[in-house]
Amino acid sequence: MALGIWLVPDAAAAARTVFVNLDPVVLNNASGQDPTQNSYNTTGFMPGPASGWPALTPAQQTELLYILKEGSIPFDIIYTFERPAAGSYDMVVLGTAADNAALFPDLGCSAAIGLADCTDGNLENISFLFWGCMNMADQADMRRVAFNIFAGLGFGWGLENLTGTGQIMAGYSPTSVHFGNSCTNISGSQVCAGGHVGCPAGQQNSTADLLARLGPRVDDGPPTVTITSPQNGMVVTPNIEVNAAVGDLFGGLQVELEVVEAGQSLADDEPPYRWNLVGIPQGTWTLRVTATDADLNMVSQEVQICVDLPACGEEPPGTTGGEDTGVDDTTGGDEFTTEVFDPGTSSSGAEPPPPATSSGAPPLVTSFGNDTPETGCQCDAGAGGGGDGLPAMLGMLLLLGALTRRE
Repeated sequence: MALGIWLVPDAAAAARTVFVNLDPVVLNNASGQDPTQNSYNTTGFMPGPASGWPALTPAQQTELLYILKEGSIPFDIIYTFERPAAGSYDMVVLGTAADNAALFPDLGCSAAIGLADCTDGNLENISFLFWGCMNMADQADMRRVAFNIFAGLGFGWGLENLTGTGQIMAGYSPTSVHFGNSCTNISGSQVCAGGHVGCPAGQQNSTADLLARLGPRVDDGPPTVTITSPQNGMVVTPNIEVNAAVGDLFGGLQVELEVVEAGQSLADDEPPYRWNLVGIPQGTWTLRVTATDADLNMVSQEVQICVDLPACGEEPPGTTGGEDTGVDDTTGGDEFTTEVFDPGTSSSGAEPPPPATSSGAPPLVTSFGNDTPETGCQCDAGAGGGGDGLPAMLGMLLLLGALTRRE
């Protein structure tokens, strides 16, 4: 999801909404467990302020939101950094090491703390990410931040600490930001006396528990796609950057840029969705960005660009004098305990109509030197034209060879 294209909280619909509160907040214990009232009430909790995380940059927020969505694809959960205007929600409160010591003076400096709500009977709860209890490197690693956020939320959803590594609620590893889908040994004594779905005593299948309590993801409709640059009908240099804003409430998006006439495409794995095109030959080219969500809804948007005016056959759209090309230059009350995370012993956008071309413009290029266009991406990092004896249009084959997803 591109920066700033986040869901509107009061327009979202899912079994559970998670509000990640980056702002300072003062917590009380007057209303039991109620995020809408900033109320949290357990033994050992001392009401008071939490500092939030104002230093988290917009780019980090975008990355964090993406990782949270990717970590909970099977479940009907949506995330927001804005407090919902109505309805109930879980809230993640963020704070420093000093906040941790003041709010939970007897628990020690643990990054993830949450309510032990074993059957999710209390429904929406407050959980805590004390980023000040993480070292500087981990604070800058949004995968570790998301992992700890999930651990705090997990307690409120009825999960417990697990042994080993490789999944949320267990020890961290680079591939662990997902909920496990098999019965795994609980770390230490089992807290939840009622047990866990489909597992013997002393074990937990986190995915089975969450599917039973939160429900499976419900198709929210197609993603949204907007090519933010270049704009439709633009005259550009041979080297350009393509940017797209792509949004969906849930994770599992696949995003791809295609140069239609070249029959070549390249995926981008995560936001911000950005591609660098280098050495584009003269002529008119169609750029198509397609997003496919986890429910296989697919949306595309196209723009046409012109590289080098003489090759396009006309003057730039909107200029005075000369023939108008016709190109559209617009863009389209129970008692609870508090759980501390123990990592264990192991360390849709609408597609705009294609722009019209004048009768004097050359046809779109469909092959390179009368060869069949390549369908795969050339993985060369270099740019430039072909050598002696190569077709004159072979430079286009380097377009996606020199295409990179960000830097």
